[in-house]
Amino acid sequence: MPESISSARTSSSAISEWLLARVTDPTRAATILGDLTEMAATRGRLWFWTAYLRTLISLGWRTPVAVLAAVVSVKYLCRRAVHLLLYVTGFIHSPIVFAGRYSHLAVFSWIVSGSVTSFLWIVFPYVTFRFGLRNRLTYLAGTLFLLALPMYTLRPQIYQLTGLACTLVMVAALASALWRRQMIFLLACCAINKLVYFACYYAAVAHSPAAFRDNPFPLSLFGMRIDDPVGIAVTVMIGPPLYRWLLQPRSAKVAHA
Repeated sequence: MPESISSARTSSSAISEWLLARVTDPTRAATILGDLTEMAATRGRLWFWTAYLRTLISLGWRTPVAVLAAVVSVKYLCRRAVHLLLYVTGFIHSPIVFAGRYSHLAVFSWIVSGSVTSFLWIVFPYVTFRFGLRNRLTYLAGTLFLLALPMYTLRPQIYQLTGLACTLVMVAALASALWRRQMIFLLACCAINKLVYFACYYAAVAHSPAAFRDNPFPLSLFGMRIDDPVGIAVTVMIGPPLYRWLLQPRSAKVAHA
């Protein structure tokens, strides 16, 4: 009987530590659980579980809020921002006609800005709430997002300059030891979201040509394009481990020392 009780406590402790590790790093989770267990020796199990739940909520609230922010951004803010920029530039009142030749700089800037905005509508609000407003990753993602947004004005004389500035910021971030890891994080998220986009497109076109003839990306159950909730789910899964791997290696080593 004592062995079974000890085994149950060990299993419960392992599950508790695993849950904490999901909302923080494994080293910090082990430290927090050790402190709570030590104090529970004099305060009792009820105090332990109450303190544990408070800690779990205080550390874990960021994840659901970050997911909600990404959903709101994709479902509502994206459309509103595009309409606002089109209204400001006057295109909202007239048909949009793509005619004429554009400079190589305009085409390049359009491609860069489109690639940046396509994944930052998800990643920017997610990292803002998941990792903090004052995080260097949030600063970089916000800067690139604001520089890429003018593409929706459809004015080459505007977005070719902002797109070039966006490119220069990315190159400078990769060249800087202070910002390189943050830029690699964003590039990895961009690549993964592009893979999600093409995978959803291939699945829709290749396997359901009749159903998707008029719209290769129909609305999902959440009222978003079918690839958007998949992109959000993938970002939520790969974001925290990628962040720990790229942006927290030094703190982990210090904690182990």
